[in-house]
Amino acid sequence: MKATLAPPVQHSTRACGRRHSRRAAPALLAVLALALLLAGCGESTASAAYGGPQNHLHDVLALRGVPHTVLLATHIGLYRSADGGGSWHEVAGGAGQAMDGLMLFKLAQSAVDPQRVYVLAIKRTDNPAAARATTGIYTSADAGQTWQLATSLAAFPTPTVFTIATGTSSAGQVFAIVPGLGDHGLYASDDAGGHWRALAQTPTTTLTGVAGDPSNPRHLLLWSVASGLFISGDAGASWAPAGNVSGGIYSVSMAGKTVYASGDAGLYISQDGGGHFALAHPEDTFSQVVVCAVDATHAYALTGTAVFATTDSGQTWRQTAPTSQHPGLLTVDPAAASGVFVGLSYPLGVEATTTGGTSWRTVLP
Repeated sequence: MKATLAPPVQHSTRACGRRHSRRAAPALLAVLALALLLAGCGESTASAAYGGPQNHLHDVLALRGVPHTVLLATHIGLYRSADGGGSWHEVAGGAGQAMDGLMLFKLAQSAVDPQRVYVLAIKRTDNPAAARATTGIYTSADAGQTWQLATSLAAFPTPTVFTIATGTSSAGQVFAIVPGLGDHGLYASDDAGGHWRALAQTPTTTLTGVAGDPSNPRHLLLWSVASGLFISGDAGASWAPAGNVSGGIYSVSMAGKTVYASGDAGLYISQDGGGHFALAHPEDTFSQVVVCAVDATHAYALTGTAVFATTDSGQTWRQTAPTSQHPGLLTVDPAAASGVFVGLSYPLGVEATTTGGTSWRTVLP
């Protein structure tokens, strides 16, 4: 049996139980998952301290180089923990805060400066009138404690950004995908969002994600849920299809020279920074895969129904202990291969493990 569910910007997925059949339609499931998130509805029993019953998860990120610090981007508020989930504080999105009344959609941390973090903030689709701040990309220079507007969405030719990511040439390099521009929709900033430039035409009109290579600032990976995986060796001036990769790609994660890419055909792995890929695990289509920054042999993945783990560079996978609710998003402790946080969407929550998933404990709410 092969599980499949692919939210393009790594928002939450919702399902529970057995692996899905390989025959399930990935594109349809992706559309349904994204539609549910953008609808801003869904039942929740999270306490009012965490946004109330309408709140749900959009992204979760354990910060590299900032021990025990985790950020949580939700429909109502951006939350930060500095003690591994022991306590949480709303640092943005609340009354009088940066991003007041906005929906926090996607987090990205600089690979160059661990203190530099970015978040995409847009209007709540269920309550646009709640917005009291400018929609745009916000940045933090102190690991998410305080935030300021980097760029308004009005700075782009069409005021809609699908997702963001960071590059590796400087702490200020950040990318944005503007979906209304098709294959001209990849933008880059070299000054933390102060100014933007369009990169060269991409080989696909359906851009899903982009990632910089920490070991080579000119090396970029671009993927599409519809068209596959592409590599640039010249900072986005040109692109070539990744060798031996077929079908759409949902999620890419990199540590050192090891690249995990999950898509329609299964899980591909490269041990040379994307130069060559091999289909390592065709049995499951993972909606998200995340590799540990300090040990690339350890990675974790979601099937939309459960969390899976590998300790041998993706050659074999085991299902972890079940979480209490549907697992939605994953982030690995950058300093410990056995430390993982799982975001739960409905109701909003976070569970954590320090044992590689043999057990989970609730850390939010």
